Amino acid sequence: MSAARRPAGVDRLWPTLVSVLLVMAMLAAAMIPWWPIYESAAFVVASSAAIVAGTAIAVAGAKFGWPAWAVVIAVFGTYLVLGVPAAVPSRAVVGVIPTPQGIVELLTGAALSWKQLVTIAVPVGSYQTLLVPPFLLALVAATSAVTIALRSRRPAAAVIPPAVLLLAGIALGVVHAALAIETGLAFLITAVAWLVRVAIANRREITSGRPVELALADARRVLGASAIVAVALVGATAASVTLPMPPRSVVRAELQPPFEPRAHESPLAGFRTAFDPEVARDAMLEVRGLPPGAGIRIATLDTYDGIVYTVGGADGTAESGRFTRVPYRLDQTAVRGESTELDVLVRGYSDVWVPGIGQLERITFAGERAELLADAFVYNDVTGTGAVQVGLEALDRYTAQSVVPVEPESLARLQPGTSVLPPAPELPKELAVLLDEWAPASDDEGERLQGVIAALQREGFVSHGLESDQVPSRSGHSLDRLVELATERPMVGDGEQYAVAAALMARQIGFPARVVVGYLPDPGDPLPEPGESTVFDSDDRQAWIEVQTAEGAWVSVDPNPEPRPIPEREPDEPTIVSRPQSALPPPAERTPVDDLDSDPELALDRGDDGTEPWVEALLGALAITGFVVLGLAVLVSPFLAIIVAKLRRRRLRRLAPSAVERIEGGWQEFADTAADYGYAIRPTATRAEQAATVGGLAPLVLASVVDRAVFAPDGPSDGDDARVWSAVDELQDRLAAPRSRRERILAAISLTSLGGYAVTRRGPKP
Repeated sequence: MSAARRPAGVDRLWPTLVSVLLVMAMLAAAMIPWWPIYESAAFVVASSAAIVAGTAIAVAGAKFGWPAWAVVIAVFGTYLVLGVPAAVPSRAVVGVIPTPQGIVELLTGAALSWKQLVTIAVPVGSYQTLLVPPFLLALVAATSAVTIALRSRRPAAAVIPPAVLLLAGIALGVVHAALAIETGLAFLITAVAWLVRVAIANRREITSGRPVELALADARRVLGASAIVAVALVGATAASVTLPMPPRSVVRAELQPPFEPRAHESPLAGFRTAFDPEVARDAMLEVRGLPPGAGIRIATLDTYDGIVYTVGGADGTAESGRFTRVPYRLDQTAVRGESTELDVLVRGYSDVWVPGIGQLERITFAGERAELLADAFVYNDVTGTGAVQVGLEALDRYTAQSVVPVEPESLARLQPGTSVLPPAPELPKELAVLLDEWAPASDDEGERLQGVIAALQREGFVSHGLESDQVPSRSGHSLDRLVELATERPMVGDGEQYAVAAALMARQIGFPARVVVGYLPDPGDPLPEPGESTVFDSDDRQAWIEVQTAEGAWVSVDPNPEPRPIPEREPDEPTIVSRPQSALPPPAERTPVDDLDSDPELALDRGDDGTEPWVEALLGALAITGFVVLGLAVLVSPFLAIIVAKLRRRRLRRLAPSAVERIEGGWQEFADTAADYGYAIRPTATRAEQAATVGGLAPLVLASVVDRAVFAPDGPSDGDDARVWSAVDELQDRLAAPRSRRERILAAISLTSLGGYAVTRRGPKP
């Protein structure tokens, strides 16, 4: 391109300098949405280096007339030379000299860091290669924009690369309105300034003479552009104040988190295993820095389906189920509390959940697996629960800096918060009766909560039911177990039942409440001296609740009674049935024949057939036994008929003529078993929906296998039917294992799965 066609005149210093500075101003404004992602000085260095380097390449290309391929090579070379110290500073020697490993990570980061950037919690600082996206985009955008400004026939198009950079920052950024107005104003002003500069330059090229008219025309353009900017600012401000704005959706909000909490067993489901005599005294964690008397949380559970308390909502869509990576730090300035630093050494503890306290700000792992754990750590800031997908092991160490909310002085003064939790089943009427008794509806919410906690601690007794000398106590926290807790006297259970009962009653009062599983120090142990560590054994595991106050803080409440001797069980009150007195009839008149019958000698002479007395007794006993057996058979026959019908249905399904029918029959057998155990299995639901109703990973896997086998173009593979039935048998055993003998018998004779039963090889009609 000739010098005459260059809008700013590359050979003229001041016009070129003005054009370059205006374009760089647009690029700087376009980088503002990227700041909330990083919030680090390293980001400022990386973006500034990219803009300056790209501008220098474009100016040199325009000055010396480089072809396009030469500009591309220059960009790539600059990316390799500056990329490591600017975008991957941890891999640069003395922060300047690139290392071979740094160059490899830089090149791979150009392709892989984008996805990582939108699946990680912000701010990310200079973590790994996450500065590569803004550095690379800014370098390319600066080179393109300045090249267009200095060499193109349409220099106004130099607005496009900064606009793309701006949109990328908005799309990859976070969902909040911080800096939104400032960003829009900055980019609008710089873009309008550049367009005015282009218009003035074009007018000067096509107009000759009359300098006064030129100056007036330029002034009109500047004033007109300023008026447009002012109108846009006023309109945008008025719209933002008066009109309801829909929530902004960005890429980060649409991607699924890498950690799926529903794939892991709830910490409350295996609560009793921690108290097994073989492991009860095993050391789990060694913690230094805990506040006096405080415990440590394993996980916070907010979802209850009537059977088990879990994390993250029934379908995984709740905010508490979205775990993201935390490479740098979290902003917890909105949390009112005390800053705490914990040093944790893992001893016997082994699980994916990372114990902590309060709201996490920063976590640093140490030990041989430090890098692996740092890469695998994910966190949910809604519940304050952390996890590592690879699981913690013995000798793992980490330091966690957290903000611990201030505990209230009295529960009676609390007012409920406004958080919306996943729905929970209706409070059983037995617990509702106790709630009305312990906390009358006429009292304030805080007073009712205090009354419930005090009553549980007063009326309840603790037993894990694992040793022979302990009072029997059934495990589990399903609704029927809570009903048993509420109706038995004395009330016997442990943290698994008391925490869930307290959470449901607190929610009935109006408090958002969730269950916390963790470790609490033994009340009888002395408090550690400053600098000393606290060792939590396996039997220090406990469950308690958190309730949200009107200030938005989640405060811990322990509803568990103090361990103490358990009194004898109160006998059930007998039912008194009043009956009217029966009138005795007058004695019958005796006759001479009756007198003869009373004479034993005459009785022997009359009607003696010579039968031995023991034979008569045996025949009488056999007759009575026969009548009893016959009566029992009549009573049991309907239940036996149900069991026989189910066995025949199972046999027909398992021996169906085709593999597809046998596989479908296997799934129907599992679904019928689940329905008999009380799961709400809808016949019209898909297999995946039925599996989700049962819960757990194994039913979902089986449903997927059955769907793939049934709908595969080539049909199922050899042996698929046998494998499906083997999985069905295993799932049936797992459904029956946690239930009592009475519950298993009731399921065996349940008519739920026999509705619409027809004698076909495939079992019940759909």
